[in-house]
Amino acid sequence: MPITSTTSNIRVTKLSGGSGGFHHFHYIIGVIRGADMNNTSCIARTFGLAILTSTTLILSGFTIVSSEELIEIKTGGTPPSIDASSLLYDDIIPWASSSTRNVGEVLSAIENQGFETTCEEYGIQKGQAFPCTFWIQTSGVIDNIDTSSRVGKITLSDTGSGSEVVILSGPVIPGTALRDGYPDIVYNDFSNQDAFASFSDDLNNEVISIIENFGEVTPGDRISVVGAYATWTGMDSTIQVVPVSLERVGGE
Repeated sequence: MPITSTTSNIRVTKLSGGSGGFHHFHYIIGVIRGADMNNTSCIARTFGLAILTSTTLILSGFTIVSSEELIEIKTGGTPPSIDASSLLYDDIIPWASSSTRNVGEVLSAIENQGFETTCEEYGIQKGQAFPCTFWIQTSGVIDNIDTSSRVGKITLSDTGSGSEVVILSGPVIPGTALRDGYPDIVYNDFSNQDAFASFSDDLNNEVISIIENFGEVTPGDRISVVGAYATWTGMDSTIQVVPVSLERVGGE
């Protein structure tokens, strides 16, 4: 929509247009109604002022920058670094412990009220490009320990959830559940996509230390786990959990 402003003897109408992130402004200068156009000196002064004004305004364009470029401008090109270990132990684990829900409660809610409603109520989803992450707690008996690949898995039975629960035990932890499940970490905290992805890997590597410090487990052991479960639909046949807390149940 044209925007019109009136000054002394001219009317300036601003029309926006352009592409490629740049906006060029064109100005139509006219003499306001009632000006004495029979006066030659008035015409000359008006025309000169119009040229000066339009030139100044045309040169006052602006550039739209991306979020990444804005971060670089604010931080001098280097965003503040985030220590994965400190964030995990000082922030994520305490937050997860206070936000956790029993896995059976989450799965029951998905079945009864739908995935989107359950995600809004119990989960964290930072946008359509991200899965919904639920912080869940469950306990069960170790049924199987799979070390056939680097993505180790500990399968729990007798969890009361009606679904198979698998703890991802490494030495490779796939996915981005820890990063995406913590609401205070967003893409704009990082300089680019690579840094955003690498931070998720750093968090997952910290989980390996948690698992190693927990010690050896064998089938038949009963354990309790708190962790992140990331899902797109909530209809997964297996509930894969990235653990942030492990405890032995019954003094085992």
